[in-house]
Amino acid sequence: MASTFGLGRSDSGGNTGLAKPAGMPKGKGRCFYCQKDGHWKRDCHKRKADEAKEASEPTTRDHRGLAFTVTDRTLEVTDHGHWIVDSGASQHLCSSHKAFTKGTYQQIITRGIEIADRSKIEAVGMGEVVIGQLRLSNVLFVPQLGGNLLSVARIIDSGYKVAFASERCTISQQGICLKGDHEGNLYYIQNWQHSETAHIGLATNKSLPETLETWHRRLGHRTLDEATVGYLLPRVSDFTIKRKEGNIVRGDRQICTTCATGRQHKEGSTGTGEKTAQILQVVHSDICGPMQVSTITGEKYFITLFDEKSGRIAVTLLQRKDLVLEAFQAYQARAENQAGRRIKALRTDGGGGYASQHFQRYLKSSGIVHRVSPPYTPSQNGLAERANRTLMEGARCMIEDSKLNKEFWGYAGPTAAHIHNRLPSRSHEDRSPLQHWTATVPSIGHLRVFGSVTYTLVPAQKSEQA
Repeated sequence: MASTFGLGRSDSGGNTGLAKPAGMPKGKGRCFYCQKDGHWKRDCHKRKADEAKEASEPTTRDHRGLAFTVTDRTLEVTDHGHWIVDSGASQHLCSSHKAFTKGTYQQIITRGIEIADRSKIEAVGMGEVVIGQLRLSNVLFVPQLGGNLLSVARIIDSGYKVAFASERCTISQQGICLKGDHEGNLYYIQNWQHSETAHIGLATNKSLPETLETWHRRLGHRTLDEATVGYLLPRVSDFTIKRKEGNIVRGDRQICTTCATGRQHKEGSTGTGEKTAQILQVVHSDICGPMQVSTITGEKYFITLFDEKSGRIAVTLLQRKDLVLEAFQAYQARAENQAGRRIKALRTDGGGGYASQHFQRYLKSSGIVHRVSPPYTPSQNGLAERANRTLMEGARCMIEDSKLNKEFWGYAGPTAAHIHNRLPSRSHEDRSPLQHWTATVPSIGHLRVFGSVTYTLVPAQKSEQA
């Protein structure tokens, strides 16, 4: 009987064409689930009861859709740089707090997870992790996990392709390729940022398309929306925005708390004046300081020199105010050599080092007209004041975002100027300051978020000496 009727009816209910035993109700066969005669699997009461019970019990998924297929015994590794590429995981899971990108980690309401061997673990935080040039968002921090899991589903959702072969797996997208090794029954990728051994192959160091949030941070927290993106795209190069189904991918944060903290200011007066016709026809300058905290090299002041025609900003850090003349002379030599013309006029507020006899004599001997704004009217020197504000707001946002000490404002300020000089402005003929000087569209593909981890290649000669 078993050999005659063991196949019964297919799961889809189709007829197998086998004969039925005498006395069997018409249209009925053997259930593949309980192995009893007289009904099909789709009608099996035991199957329905078991499925209802299973649905009511905890499984490898919690109520938030977390799941993975690897047991905790598999993940007992001492190297937290190992990441298991798991096709069954619905979320990226990480057990090492130091793996999270600085400033992105935040605590969350505890999420319970039951893994394959029925033991329970908890996710207590969430943040961003970078593996080579693969940026993982919404990674859950699970201290009890003992290892790290890469969700194949999440990687594919981010626009990458994942391929498995007998010896390795690859994660690729538009010119970049991360390679993982096949060890035992699992595929591993090694995070070279947190391990001495690198198992990741990078096919290129070309900047990948990034979200609007990432570019907002790269550009020193400048305002970015779809209109601004459309304005910038034809005016700078290597400005690659990540898109999904034709729409710009904004990122996880809708409101930038860094900007809310770092860009508070008092509105100043505005006005119009005669426009300059040439580069270096009028240069505006202002001294800012003393700052509350000195830089790591001891500077407390900085001087800005702002070309009115192009909007280009030059920044020089100063330990003392009486070094203003030396800073201006260095700027003059560099700017006049690049532009092929001389500075005609300098506008300042007349304070600090600008009022010294040495400075006045130098301007007179150089044929530079010194235009001094009236006392207690900073708006008359508004371009230099706004340049300082632009730099300081950008520097504050970058320091806040990177979580670096305030002493690093000496790097953040010049970085803000570097970014400003490469972005176009409607007030300067829809061109960037550098384009006015070089007649070429500047690239911004080299920009990275301020405070990012970097690695320096040591020349072979020096490494051998060490």
